[in-house]
Amino acid sequence: MNKALIMAVIALMLSTGLIAQERGKERIKAYRTAYITQELDLSPNEAEKFWPIYNEYDKKIFNLRVLKMRKEKSRIRELGGPEMLSDEEASKTLNMMLDSEKEITKTREEMYKTLSKILTPSKLLKLYHAEMSFNKRLLSEFKKGKYGNK
Repeated sequence: MNKALIMAVIALMLSTGLIAQERGKERIKAYRTAYITQELDLSPNEAEKFWPIYNEYDKKIFNLRVLKMRKEKSRIRELGGPEMLSDEEASKTLNMMLDSEKEITKTREEMYKTLSKILTPSKLLKLYHAEMSFNKRLLSEFKKGKYGNK
C-alpha cells in the first residue's frame, strides 16, 4: 500500500512538472507569435498565410538544431566527453554538426523563398531581425529567471 502511494505521488510530481514545462513552452510560443506579428506589422491576411508556413519551417529547424544536436551531445557525453573521442570520431562528429548547420541554412533559405510570395523583402528582413531580437530577449528573461522557474 505504501509503495503504491509513493509511486502515485512520484507520478503526480512528474506529470505536474511536465505540465508546467509544457505551459512554459506554450507561453513562450504565444509571446513569440505576438512579438513577430507586431514587429512585422502583419495584416490579418498576411498572418493567416504566414504562420502555417513559418511554423512548418521553424519545426524543421528546431528538429535539426535542437533534437539532432541534443542526440549527438548525449552520445559524446556517454563516451566520456569530447576529449575521449578518437580523432576519427571527433572528425566524424564535427562533419555531422557542420552538415546539420548547412541543412539549417538551406531550410532557412527555402523558408524565406516561400515566404517571399507572401511578404515584401522589407518584411522578410524585419523577420530576420525580429527572430534575433526575440531570441536575445528570451535569453535575457531566462537569465533573470522569469521563464525558468514557473
